[in-house]
Amino acid sequence: MTENPGGSSHMLWALVAAVSAGLLLFSQTLAFYGDEGFHLMAAKYINAGRKPYLDFYYPQTPLYAYLNAGWMQLFGDSWRSAHALSALLTGGSLLLVAGFVFTRVREPEWQAVTAMIATLLTGLHAVVIQFGTIGQPYGLCLFLIVAAFRLAVETVERDKWWLPAGAGLCAGAAAASSLLAAPVAPIVFAWMVRHPAISNKRKQCARFLAGAIVPFLPVLWLAAQAPRQALFNIVEYHLLYRRSSLTEAMWLDLHTVHSFWIGSAQGLLLALLAIVGLMFLAGLTGWGERRRAEFYLCGWLVAGQGLYLANTLPSFEQYFIFLVPFLSILAAVGVFAIGSQIGGTRRPALLMALIVGLFVAGLARPASEMFTSFDESDSWSNYEAVAREVNQVTPRDGLIWADDEFIYIAARRLPPPGLESTGGLASLPRPSALASALLIVPSSQRCEWLRTGRFDTVVLGAENPIAKTLGLSRLYAGHKQLNNYALYWDRVPTETGNQTLAERSQGATACSELIRLQTSFR
Repeated sequence: MTENPGGSSHMLWALVAAVSAGLLLFSQTLAFYGDEGFHLMAAKYINAGRKPYLDFYYPQTPLYAYLNAGWMQLFGDSWRSAHALSALLTGGSLLLVAGFVFTRVREPEWQAVTAMIATLLTGLHAVVIQFGTIGQPYGLCLFLIVAAFRLAVETVERDKWWLPAGAGLCAGAAAASSLLAAPVAPIVFAWMVRHPAISNKRKQCARFLAGAIVPFLPVLWLAAQAPRQALFNIVEYHLLYRRSSLTEAMWLDLHTVHSFWIGSAQGLLLALLAIVGLMFLAGLTGWGERRRAEFYLCGWLVAGQGLYLANTLPSFEQYFIFLVPFLSILAAVGVFAIGSQIGGTRRPALLMALIVGLFVAGLARPASEMFTSFDESDSWSNYEAVAREVNQVTPRDGLIWADDEFIYIAARRLPPPGLESTGGLASLPRPSALASALLIVPSSQRCEWLRTGRFDTVVLGAENPIAKTLGLSRLYAGHKQLNNYALYWDRVPTETGNQTLAERSQGATACSELIRLQTSFR
């Protein structure tokens, strides 16, 4: 890669490194999300020799869980290693975005500036900061979809078999890590089919498809062993059981779309600049058709993914993280178009400072909301403090009941057999039959285990009424409150004999109903 005058390329790569380092720092300090424990537990189960679908409920495609499990074996079985993996992969996506813009905008004064803008618009987006740094597939999928894009566009220039195969492999791996990234493969494939400049088009497209199939081989292997469980986890759950109400899910989708595109200053600025960029590309820009087609692919990826993610029923704002790299590339072209029209090529850095300043100002509101809603009890430091106490009072091979999987992760323990899933059965039409196939223990059975003092230690939310309903303070000699959690240990099994049969039955029934109401499928 050639460098532009004045060492601007060095500044670009230094900027990419600095933003990536900031993401890594955030991942080790403030990054946290309530659903990431679900994915981290899946990695822990895999490292314990268990298989998704066969041995535990996991309504996702499994590639991220397997990759995370391998990473944890190398770098430690903790949330920190998983966060670091996501942050590094998100940083890798920034590098790919910057490299693409740097090589496509060939005007010397704007080359590094537009690449810096694309980097900052991606790396400083609130959704990327918050969700590209946690133990969920977002960071991995960001890297894979941008890599698939980069390899696909290189296929036009070079007739190398590994380029389309690599593009298909990355696009397929993204979908095999999260179904939210599923549209990328068909969009890129359709672009390759329609592109007139790709030589040996049939072979290249066949190579893309072959590469896309490879990441799904583990899914096929698991489905061959447990077809009913795999069908439910990958397809049936998402179509039938992911939402409580279709109307409610549709309203949530509308609210999510509004929040990302209009309710967010960052989203609105990205959208406006991207539109300017596309209008500029559609005009007489003097750029070659091949180069413009590459940017148009960004537009198709935004449109296709955007429509898909807006109709997942329900959708959440973090899903739209997959649009940000491609929006940022088009937005950088929009800044170039504005600057070349109103200021020539004299002061691109000034325009960059203005645009980035507005974008950073748009970060203030989500950052303020995040810190305002921050609850010390919902942080890794809190869970680690509770986990240390749990490990002190529980034997090494003791059984622990925790109503929050974060406790198990922070304590570096596994739930007892039968409690691999914290999901409930409230939304299923025939819970007993389906629970048996999915290896999920019904709430009534869980309550019976609690009532009979099966566990060496019980950890519940301090306000959880189950403790009072079952009289856990009589079942356990030791009990204390710590950071919004109640801990019970040192079983006293004979205490259950002080209750009448009617009291025990009433308590078990009430407990079962409480667990049913407190848990739901993800």
